[in-house]
Amino acid sequence: MLFLCLKSFSQTEDFQYRRTLENVSETWHKIILPEDSFDKFNPDFSDVRIFGNNKTETPYILKTASDRISETAIQFKTINVSNKNADYFYTFELLQAKEINQIKLGFEQENFDWKLDLEASNNQTEWFLIQKDYRILSIKNSQTDYKFTQVDFPNSKYKFYRIKIKASEQPKLTEAKIWEQQKEEGSFKTATIKTLKKTIDVKKKTSVIEVELAHKVPVSSIKINIGTTFDYYRPVTIEILRDSVKIEDKWHYNYGILTQGTLSSLEKKGFSTDNTLAKKLRITIENNNNQPLDIQGVEVKNAIYFLIARFTEKGNYSLFYGNKKAEKPQYDIENFEENIPKNPSVITVSKEERNPEFKTETKSPLFENKIWLWVLMGIIIVALAFYSLKMLRE
Repeated sequence: MLFLCLKSFSQTEDFQYRRTLENVSETWHKIILPEDSFDKFNPDFSDVRIFGNNKTETPYILKTASDRISETAIQFKTINVSNKNADYFYTFELLQAKEINQIKLGFEQENFDWKLDLEASNNQTEWFLIQKDYRILSIKNSQTDYKFTQVDFPNSKYKFYRIKIKASEQPKLTEAKIWEQQKEEGSFKTATIKTLKKTIDVKKKTSVIEVELAHKVPVSSIKINIGTTFDYYRPVTIEILRDSVKIEDKWHYNYGILTQGTLSSLEKKGFSTDNTLAKKLRITIENNNNQPLDIQGVEVKNAIYFLIARFTEKGNYSLFYGNKKAEKPQYDIENFEENIPKNPSVITVSKEERNPEFKTETKSPLFENKIWLWVLMGIIIVALAFYSLKMLRE
């Protein structure tokens, strides 16, 4: 029982790799995890540890510098719906004096391609132009189901907002939502692409992009750069390599879906993902009966992960990792984040090295001492002789 309890605590010999932490001089430090180590980390970072020279475990909090987006719904009422020739007007009055930067629209029509102007005013007499010829679109058929009816614009603070839609028919507005969106920009790194292969499958009517990164990294976003000048709306599936197996001298690859969406000429922001660790990506674009797009390249962004660690004693410390059986650690400091300095000093880590203390598990043979083997053979011989004599007597 005591042995089991002791094994539940990680020791330095349980980890295959280590990096020295340099210039530990304060109680709190920030440690940026090196990109070339993600290949060895467990997918949930459960094997990351910090040990001092006395092998005491140092507590930390794992963080990532991703974007933080918050949305606040703004109360309003529709005060005017009118039209003049082919121009249709919708006027909204805000019930709160708030800045806004986004309006989401919904329409009864399923197929349309309209342009709108967005204006703002404080007295409904003098109007100021915010967006001009802003395109909104909806396509629904057997091949495509796509909508782009969100109007984004710089922060503005007015009492009245008026949308003018230029259309050949009455746009049947079913809903409108006004938002104040706040975005705290995160820190990302452009992942290094090792190889990129583009193929067109004429039979399946698809374009396939295979991307191999230099290292396994937590993928945050993927942007496909298109050189095509005409409008396009193509379903896209992005997959990551889960595992591979070699059968009869041929490799078979198993991909899993990372995200799906629509590649559109209206939206060029790319596809966001949940910081999934990946090294190989496969992007499939459904062309249907359309001309394949001019794919000029792919841009992959990865999140920057870092540790905020507390050092209570002076000494030498190292970062350890590479233990498939490690469980995610639980530290008290996770419950007291408000007491952690906001900008602790950053310390660097040395190059990766194999941990000389690492012990591989070896399965001991059932009988390490030959005496036990002879004893067992003797027991078997005696048992066989006993049953043989018993059978002869019967």
